[in-house]
This record gives sequence, structure tokens and C-alpha cells, in this order.
Amino acid sequence: MTLRRIFKRAVSFFLVPATRWYLRKERSYYFQKMEIKVPPTVFHPGLFPSTRFLLSFLQKQNLASKSFLELGCGSGLISVWAAKQKAKVSGSDLNPVAVRVSKENAQRNGVNIVVFQSHLFHGIPSTKFDWIVINPPYYARKANNDEELAWNCGENFEYFVQLFFELPNYIHADSKVIMVLTEGCDILTIQRIAKDAKFMFDLSVEQEVLFDKHDFIFEIKPA
Repeated sequence: MTLRRIFKRAVSFFLVPATRWYLRKERSYYFQKMEIKVPPTVFHPGLFPSTRFLLSFLQKQNLASKSFLELGCGSGLISVWAAKQKAKVSGSDLNPVAVRVSKENAQRNGVNIVVFQSHLFHGIPSTKFDWIVINPPYYARKANNDEELAWNCGENFEYFVQLFFELPNYIHADSKVIMVLTEGCDILTIQRIAKDAKFMFDLSVEQEVLFDKHDFIFEIKPA
């Protein structure tokens, strides 16, 4: 075993329990003068790089007056930020705690967003969105509780099968569909599922994170 792998395992041994301890009660996270409350079971945008990576990408885009959907909005940070850029924002999450706190965070930061309790598009009225942003669950495991909904996509990648099946009903010819994925997930299988549904992945940007891993932002386009 290499020294790098030994170090990675040692850090993970301490980091995972420390993270679980930290998330046992509600925390506050601050981004660009916004205060975001993050209760237990809800994905914390400050402890993992994917949310900040998406925000760094979105900061280079013009969202004013655009219809914007965040699938799996968690604490609502991206949705609240997009609303501050004058986008017309909807968010969705299956976890009822995430739905509640997203609404509260929007009110706390002086913006209006619509939040649906929904698994993917099930609870969202049929709308052709200009932007759809997705930080998906990507581990091929069953979600046994609300907290695991943010991480596990089903043993057979059911989340992505349903996502790409339903996506055509919510986009138009000029829609931008953005997804962040990490090198630690099975990107090839996700891309194969997309290809079967006649979608392709176009890499927009990547960044290096811990232990020489990379995160990727893809634009999803009709093939």
C-alpha cells in the first residue's frame, strides 16, 4: 500500500466520524453575505466541494430573468443565490426537512423561490426551464433514510434512469442542463444511461479536490 493511500485511509478514519458529529445538529453556513441554515439530514454545502464548484461555474453565467430549477436543492443555497441574480427560481427535494429549510433560507435572505417536495420531476408542474442544475446522488446503493437520499442513487442507478427519461418534458431547445459529478462515482455507467435516453455529456470544467481526485461539471445535451 502506498503512503498516499495510507494517508487517505487515516484521514477518512477520522474525517467521517467528525463530519457526522458536526452534522448532528443545525449549523449555519455563510456565502457572499447569505446565511444558510443546515439542519440534520440535509446536505451541507460547506463541507463538500461540489456546491461551491457549481456556484463558481454559475457566477460566470447570466441568469437574470431565466427560469431556473435546482433538482435536489438541499439547504437551498444555490436556489437562493440564483434568485439574488434575478432568476425565476424553483427548487425540489424529496427530503421534507430540505423543503422546509430551503423556504426558510429564501425568506431569511430576502428572496422568493418556489420549492416542491418531489422525487426528481414527479411533483413539479410541466415547465420548460431555461436552466436545470443538478448535484445528484451518485453512489449505487439503496437510500435507507432521508440523509442517504443526498448520496445514494439506487442499487441499479434508478435515479439516473428516471432523470433522463423525464428530462425531455422539462427542457426546450436552448435549455442549459448542468450536472456535477466526482471522480469517485461510476461516471461511465451514468453516461451510458444518458446515452440510452439519447443524451450526451459535454465536459464544461473540472477541478482537483482531495487526494488527486477531480470533480467535473457537465452540460447535458440531446444527442
